[in-house]
Amino acid sequence: MTVRSRIIPDTGRPIWLALLTAASILSIACGAGGEETTRLSFDVGPSPHLVVGAGHGDVIVQTGAAGTITVLGVTTAADNVDLEIGAIADVVTVASVTGSSRNLFGDTAQGGVDFTFTVPPETVIEVGIANGTVSVDGVQAGGVISAGIGSIALRDVTGEFSGGAGSGDIEISRGTGSFRFTTGMGSIRFEGDLISGGVNEFEAGTGDVIVAISGDADIELEATVAKGSLSSELTLTEETSTLSGSGGTLAGTLGDGGADLVITVGTGSVEISDRPF
Repeated sequence: MTVRSRIIPDTGRPIWLALLTAASILSIACGAGGEETTRLSFDVGPSPHLVVGAGHGDVIVQTGAAGTITVLGVTTAADNVDLEIGAIADVVTVASVTGSSRNLFGDTAQGGVDFTFTVPPETVIEVGIANGTVSVDGVQAGGVISAGIGSIALRDVTGEFSGGAGSGDIEISRGTGSFRFTTGMGSIRFEGDLISGGVNEFEAGTGDVIVAISGDADIELEATVAKGSLSSELTLTEETSTLSGSGGTLAGTLGDGGADLVITVGTGSVEISDRPF
């Protein structure tokens, strides 16, 4: 294992995206072949921040005690993976880059890292992954989560969250706050509470959007399906709709309309119901 210093460049892009091509302070170049396990722990202050840029593998973010962020990484085909981990003040940065090798079928990515992070509940997170799943449980300070190919799951989270998947499902359960997520191909399922003053957007190019919120919530709703079906169990005031067998729109106010909820589907369906699923 070799250790070398690097500086994170200021590219104007999200930090996790810069990490995919540059990265952090401590670089661990894994040895040849096989599987390797990395365990590191960092002391953080009252404003912790976790930034992850990953190539191939799955990411789990779970909550633990205040004051510490721990990193567990399990690397496969370690000779083809660069794993970089470091910290500056309260910001912990992690990046994994998977190389490619040539065979009879062309360039093929080999190897990856499965991460498990344990963070204080008040940690802000930025997670970007090229190929794999992202699971976030219990985070209370918001964040940005993106996957190129793979699913995203948020459970028992609070705050302002955004992101999306190029191809993959997104599921948010017991969420409180504001949420803005898109998927090119896949479904979006949301169950939770949307806070007053928040802007919430769910968009699927091809797939379904299923939303379950309390019937006594305060929502300003605008839903559109270009091709597919749209249904709602909510009793809206000032309701307008143009529904047909091939798509349509639905707009209206629930309660005092304190939170905006915009749903857009290209091909698929929209279902809005009282919580829970």
